[in-house]
Amino acid sequence: MRFRRQGAEGEGVESEGSEPGAPRATDAPAPTPEELELLTRAFESDRSLFRLLSTVRTRRMGLGYRSETGEEEVFAWSNRRAVTQAEGPLHHVSSAEPVPLSEVEEALVCWAAAGPNGIALADVPVHGGLAGQLSWAGRTVPSSSNDLAVDLFIVNDDGVWVYRPTTERTAPVEINGPDDYAKVLAWYRQGRTHLSERRPDVAWPSNPEGTHGVNPMGPGQYNLNRPGSTWLLPVGDVGLEWFNQLLLSYEWSGFFLMDPDTDKPAGCEEWIRPGFLEVGFPIPAFDELALMLHAGQAGCIVQNIRLACEALGLGAWTTGSYADDMVLGAYPDIVKGLGFDFLERDPATNPSRTATCLGLPGVKDAVVVPSPRFPDAASAVRHVKELRYRRGAQLSRQDNWSLRSGGPYRPDVLEEILQHPRTYVAEWAEEAAIATVEYIVAKHGCCPAYINPVRAKLSVQAHHVDPSFYRSFDVGDGEPYALTPAILDHFGTWHPGLPDPAAAAGTPTGPEEPR
Repeated sequence: MRFRRQGAEGEGVESEGSEPGAPRATDAPAPTPEELELLTRAFESDRSLFRLLSTVRTRRMGLGYRSETGEEEVFAWSNRRAVTQAEGPLHHVSSAEPVPLSEVEEALVCWAAAGPNGIALADVPVHGGLAGQLSWAGRTVPSSSNDLAVDLFIVNDDGVWVYRPTTERTAPVEINGPDDYAKVLAWYRQGRTHLSERRPDVAWPSNPEGTHGVNPMGPGQYNLNRPGSTWLLPVGDVGLEWFNQLLLSYEWSGFFLMDPDTDKPAGCEEWIRPGFLEVGFPIPAFDELALMLHAGQAGCIVQNIRLACEALGLGAWTTGSYADDMVLGAYPDIVKGLGFDFLERDPATNPSRTATCLGLPGVKDAVVVPSPRFPDAASAVRHVKELRYRRGAQLSRQDNWSLRSGGPYRPDVLEEILQHPRTYVAEWAEEAAIATVEYIVAKHGCCPAYINPVRAKLSVQAHHVDPSFYRSFDVGDGEPYALTPAILDHFGTWHPGLPDPAAAAGTPTGPEEPR
């Protein structure tokens, strides 16, 4: 078994992470009065959620973008390839220069995506699996067992970042009023790790000489990763969800993993009896369950980004028609991507021929066996188990997270929880999980086996909308329905002093007559 390590471009680690030994953040500078005014506007706008839902759309055309020009263009900002999108009825060249999102805009969108918002309620009965919760730190999105397994990768004109704000909480509800608005900017400034100084090469297309110009990034990706855009990728440690669900299934559900080739238990025969493991669950179906749990979390992040952009008057291009293995870095001979490491697997034992991503060393190490961090089953299973019990965690007796954070439970209630035997994962469940993982690794070369342990399939590109495209082609009474008041007023509100592309007359750039 071999590990293939790429390493990310660039340098600089300036983030406060949730893992022990993670880089420490420097103190964030205080926001300026102008920044505070914008933060206040974002939180005190009178546009309701239901109003936002009525107008939210995927607006793909941003300032500086192109559409169906038929002209060759060199992607100098990423891979320096010369590419051409065939000429068509939506022929358009933006006459405006790209304008990146401001720091405040990006901070608000990232906070909406997966930012701290206080303390989770953890209202799971002790006899209903409370021990399955990996964290009680609240975020703006839900996650399976609150495992915080998805981080937000940011690609902008300054390169590549990962947004992972602290898991420390100062109050049950972090944003209670104007005095708290500055936290959003502080979490953004402190919670990012800078991974690269430039935009990644993600390929468009990879086979320009072919009949169809084969493009593993999908035919609609011509404007992806352009200057001025902020590409937001939820990157999930599906392996963490897989291992935690395995412990929960064995402890609480009575399910055990079953080899679909033999219809026999996957290494856990010793524990199959009443009151322990009773019902078989095929390994591929279990792997799919972990993937579905990740997809739900990533989907919530994407929707939050869309709504935040709708409120701010930004475009939000939701996209997933690309090969996320390629984006992560599975094929460095073609494109480097984000530089994640991958496991070189034997095709003969790889049941679904899937790529197996190990993560980005020191930044996002996925829970997968074998890997440099988790060389065997015991190291991975025990790591996931101890996330809730280690010093500083919510079920720890040393430096307890809940007591330090002020919730969710009163100290006397918490003490009763900590004293209860069902608060702790049973040793037999840990042993059975280790045996199952050992079985899967022995047969398939790694665990999880049927799915990639790291996924980044659904994402959003945020940008400033190019009004001229929609004025050229779309219907509307006075203005195209795509251009909401928030979009038309955006530059005057958020970028005073800059030329306002919405204020221009909007000269059509499309064909003057049908082609």
